[in-house]
Amino acid sequence: MKYIDILKRHKTLSEAASGEKYKIAVISNIVVSQVKEILELALLENGVNAVITLGDYDNIVQDSAKYANYDAVIVFWESINIVDNLQDKIYLLPNDVVEQLKQRVENEIDLVTDNLKDTPLVMINSFSCKLFDFNVLQDHALKRISSHFNHYIESKIKKNQVLVDIDTVLVNVGRDAASDYRQFQSSKILYTKEFFFEYCRAIKPAIFSVTGKSKKVIVLDCDNTLWSGILGEDGEMGIELNANTRKGKAFHEVQTILRGFKKEGILLALCSKNNYEDVEHVLSHHKDMVLHDDDFVAMNVNWQDKVSSMRELSITLNLGLDSFVFVDDSDFEIGLVEKELPQVSCVRVPNNLSEYPNTIRDIKGEFFTLSQSNEDDSKTQMYRDEAERKQDAGESTSIEEYLGSLGLRLSMMWDSDTPVDRLSQLTQKTNQFNLTTRRYNENDIQRFIDEKLYRVAAFSLEDKYGEYGVTGMAIIRINDSAEKEVFIDSFLMSCRVLGRNAEYAFFDEIIKRLKKDKIETVKAEYLNTSKNKQVERLYDNLGFKSLIEEDDCRLYAINLSNYKPRDIEYIKTMNKGT
Repeated sequence: MKYIDILKRHKTLSEAASGEKYKIAVISNIVVSQVKEILELALLENGVNAVITLGDYDNIVQDSAKYANYDAVIVFWESINIVDNLQDKIYLLPNDVVEQLKQRVENEIDLVTDNLKDTPLVMINSFSCKLFDFNVLQDHALKRISSHFNHYIESKIKKNQVLVDIDTVLVNVGRDAASDYRQFQSSKILYTKEFFFEYCRAIKPAIFSVTGKSKKVIVLDCDNTLWSGILGEDGEMGIELNANTRKGKAFHEVQTILRGFKKEGILLALCSKNNYEDVEHVLSHHKDMVLHDDDFVAMNVNWQDKVSSMRELSITLNLGLDSFVFVDDSDFEIGLVEKELPQVSCVRVPNNLSEYPNTIRDIKGEFFTLSQSNEDDSKTQMYRDEAERKQDAGESTSIEEYLGSLGLRLSMMWDSDTPVDRLSQLTQKTNQFNLTTRRYNENDIQRFIDEKLYRVAAFSLEDKYGEYGVTGMAIIRINDSAEKEVFIDSFLMSCRVLGRNAEYAFFDEIIKRLKKDKIETVKAEYLNTSKNKQVERLYDNLGFKSLIEEDDCRLYAINLSNYKPRDIEYIKTMNKGT
């Protein structure tokens, strides 16, 4: 895309953008002006109303303090411009001067990482010498000092801070295409627009993670996608996925990659036009299969169109279609899904199968999350347990009878007993049952736990089928200017426990605790988004009085003497910690 076309499309999308602005600051010791429109466009195309501010040239430390309250900060810190033309001067500097330079930059790294410790997302580019590293046989001073700074910054970055491997971006673009040394000599503009296209593509998943737009499910076709061949025509013995055959090796490798994704919490599902029994037999009995039926959270294997199957998967998993990535070998199927379900990301199996494993590896970026939790490895089993619950629900004569048969047990956690990593995940990924949709990183959650004016509550849920994990949380702020009053900053619950009335049992426990702490008034708010319509009247249902009602915001309050607990009989509650 030509730069003029970028500007035209950027103008069109920015004028049509709605919703709260997502503020990003880019601070740098080189000129990076082209990143503004390219990154804004990349995010606008995915529903993030991004506004990027460029910091002052070579003013990283001061700008890190100036923009610390932004939603995200990106740091371009180039080795060659730590001092002017370091790529040449480094070989002439005495050792004591090099050591002084190291000390200066280390002090600056300390200041920058500390200034940005509370910024929700910080992306710091690694120090690189690759654009000036023409000798592959020898170590050299520029390489050593870049490596030194990278090791140092790795030891200093906080949980909200990501080190971006700039060398990988350069490899993907190519050294000559990524840089313009003539421009750098004249204007300190090191990188080309081609570099920024790849850079923005690489970092988008981090921004999607903290704005609730990361992907959750890889939906796979079977024929010529999981294996080579067509099961209905070639038969089980005719399909190939053996690692030692020409046709099978790419598919065996892809399945191995996908199995690794599953262990990291990425959900796998099937959407295939096939006989269900034939596919199930392959998954259970084919000696070369790496993936088996219990690796898939759901399997829509039938003869209906894939758009309908995809919509059914969305309902079954209770996940939005915008969290799906669809992989298929058919141009027709990919085209149909792209046309009818534009919110689904589509990936076509490449004609050159040697490219297929890297195509799948590249998908992983779409599932990036700042926080990893212990529940990721068991996520598929949790969704499979839910499918079994739904099957049994259909056999019950009433919802109440079914819920009563589950043996639901809710365990309350408070403050230091709550899992910081999982709570951060919940704020970043939960969109539907989320009253305010505020996104917090692990540092934020830990700060709330440590501060006396906040209380953090969470719950885990289990039943006779298994554990749902930690699936709900609330962040409560004590009003230091109004005696015995609190404000609910966040109240959210994972979609996997919707329909069980766990939110009411959870709220009952919160109110019990607040009464114990002599709190008399609770205030709360609902902030409208495109996805949380289902909870717009939750506080009304809990007995709160509406104070302010606007299109995108409602403010509520309740005197705790008027609160009427639900006392859900079929949910047993237990308390952990203080």
